[in-house]
Amino acid sequence: MRILICDDEGIVQQAIRFMIQKSFGDEFEIESAKNGRMAIELAESFRPDIILMDIQMPGINGIEAMEEIKREHKNIIFIVLTAYDKFEYSQKAIDIGVMSYLTKPINKDVLTDTLRKAMKLVNDRREKVSKDLKVKEKLEVVVPMIESGFVYSVLLGESNDTSNLLQYVYG
Repeated sequence: MRILICDDEGIVQQAIRFMIQKSFGDEFEIESAKNGRMAIELAESFRPDIILMDIQMPGINGIEAMEEIKREHKNIIFIVLTAYDKFEYSQKAIDIGVMSYLTKPINKDVLTDTLRKAMKLVNDRREKVSKDLKVKEKLEVVVPMIESGFVYSVLLGESNDTSNLLQYVYG
């Protein structure tokens, strides 16, 4: 699983990286960005599953970066990290679809619990996509059979039971 830490303070990036590695070992591949522009570029090249985003950064701020990233990568899970507990930031983060809003200094246990929830969301999404693809593949095989069976039954005036084929598709 991939995680991107976006914060303009190097010490914060290092502390978060340390907490993640201490709690999860090698479960995460981690990259860092020090501003919104770098976060947008890394979202494209690194393709993170989860982004920890500071709101107050120089240049493109965290809110603007999340909006830009969300346009192209709808499944990325955002967790906001901020020293500012302002309602406007919270409201905008909610509008973007942020999973969680954590204030600094970040508690290791809260970060760990939040990342576990985010990992579950990522895994659930991946599992759903996998199941959907399997059903689609089965349908591509079965639909022509059903269609040809239907055509024969209409031409020959016979009843054709397709329940076994439907059982195959939906398992």
